[in-house]
Amino acid sequence: MKLEKIQTAATPAEEEFTFGDAPVQGARVGKKGEWLFVRSPRRYKLFTDGTDEVTFTEGGGHFKWARGERDFAAGESYRLESPGEYEVNGKCAFFVRRT
Repeated sequence: MKLEKIQTAATPAEEEFTFGDAPVQGARVGKKGEWLFVRSPRRYKLFTDGTDEVTFTEGGGHFKWARGERDFAAGESYRLESPGEYEVNGKCAFFVRRT
């Protein structure tokens, strides 16, 4: 997996997302096209063989994957290329753009 910090880009408004009635992994998850919005109380697992661009709007914590960890804070954005399974740990809110 390649993980790099990137410049924060514009994201859709939270109100534009469609949310399910039930929590997913304890989190509130919304979808809008190639975007996800996640409001997580502690930990959220994701999987992709493509590229995820993750932008944190609230909270802090760390990414965790098979071979490492990296801290993050609100206002930061990251590009993850071919990460496979990874976790976002910490009470936070974030956008994921899948490409």
